[in-house]
Amino acid sequence: QLVVAHYNHQARGKASDEDQKFVERLNGSLGLPLEVGADRSRRKVAGTLSKGNKGRLPGFEKKARETRYAFLKEVKRKHGAEKILVAHTADDQVETVLMRVMEGAGISGLKGIPRSTEEGITRPLLDTWREDILRFLEKHDIPYRVDSSNLDTRFERNWVRHVYLPMLEKRYGKSVKKRILTLGERFREIDAYVEISADKWLKNYCQYSGKSSDKKRPARETVRFSRKAYADLPSLLRVRILQILCFRWIGTSPNERLLGSMDRLIVSGSPSARLSIGKRFTLRCQYGEAVLSPAGEWKTSGAEEARLGRAGRERKDRRVEEERAKAEKRKGVAESVFKMGGPGIYRWNQTAREGGDVEAGYPVSFFWEERGKTTPGTIRRRAGGEQQAAFDVDMLPLPLSVRPLRTGDRIRPFGLETDKKVKEILIDRKIPRDERWGRPVVCDAGGRIVWIPGVIRSSHAPVTPKTRRTIVLRTEFAKEG
Repeated sequence: QLVVAHYNHQARGKASDEDQKFVERLNGSLGLPLEVGADRSRRKVAGTLSKGNKGRLPGFEKKARETRYAFLKEVKRKHGAEKILVAHTADDQVETVLMRVMEGAGISGLKGIPRSTEEGITRPLLDTWREDILRFLEKHDIPYRVDSSNLDTRFERNWVRHVYLPMLEKRYGKSVKKRILTLGERFREIDAYVEISADKWLKNYCQYSGKSSDKKRPARETVRFSRKAYADLPSLLRVRILQILCFRWIGTSPNERLLGSMDRLIVSGSPSARLSIGKRFTLRCQYGEAVLSPAGEWKTSGAEEARLGRAGRERKDRRVEEERAKAEKRKGVAESVFKMGGPGIYRWNQTAREGGDVEAGYPVSFFWEERGKTTPGTIRRRAGGEQQAAFDVDMLPLPLSVRPLRTGDRIRPFGLETDKKVKEILIDRKIPRDERWGRPVVCDAGGRIVWIPGVIRSSHAPVTPKTRRTIVLRTEFAKEG
């Protein structure tokens, strides 16, 4: 069943009331349910539209449209209707496309007015020209009313309709409107293809963390993807990928300026560059990956990184680490340090981040076993990317201990006669900044770091052909999900 809905904006005083009475009389002859809404607060707006008022009144059209559609959606809900039918014509579509061109819109904007929306709004007359509708009404002697405000060229759409389009028709012929309408449809097809391609790329190249019941929005945690794979795409597709991520992942609609900044950061930003993109989310580079996640404690921009210099960044690292330690102390969270006095299994309790989740790639358990004589070649083969390390028992001061890595820590790698800053090693190994500090390290009885699981083993207590007893330390790392 059809339901007729009319909203009286009260913007033209008595003329607006006459429009409402006309709808009520016409609907009386049709015998359909009628819903009428009115904005009494706009009774005074008639003066705003008077001839003595200069300007384009940029806010009125938008507010009136929002109010009108809110009313129509409420009528739809009240009557359990499936669709809201509105009477936009092909002329409205042409005007919209031209307005978007002059506003500098992208592909999504140049496709014009959508034929239908997820909210149930449908435009069945979008392929019909206004003059054809008027000809039909006059032929069948059907009365209609003309909104006098549609003649006011201070409104942008009216200027396009009554000034700009007639100029184009005079210059390029009457068929120019059909060509513009066809252009809008081509842009609609291109936009749909780009959307499908962007969704396919996101599915193939993005890794998500977190849980969500929404398939279009996997979670509000972290999404990461290859910077190179992204940079190899056409700029049009790159921008659409960023739009989808911002809209579905964060719930915001980015403007052209923000999209440009995000794109430049991913394509040509430094290995640790980052950008705040609103709603407490940050886009950052982690060497070859781009990561979109809730903003953490690191909020240094690329410009600030360059200004600080190396010494300044080290001071900032130490300050952040000190503030983190103080915050944990205030919360009553003690630094997790435990002794390993002999063979057995030891659980690392500081791997869990705030919220109780265990970060993938971090050690969660340590296994200590002792063996007899073992050849250095066997140890190298079993090392497995620094997930296992062996030491000469007689050369290693015991007991061992495990503590979090701290800013300023040093280790002596094989081949060096002096200690080296752990930070430099982590940078060389391309360990992302926010994964550096707090990871567990193994120290001997003298406090020297002998092993950073998954990163490097020190040169202390090496296994040699003369070694009689060997300590083998092995770690179990947390996995994604």
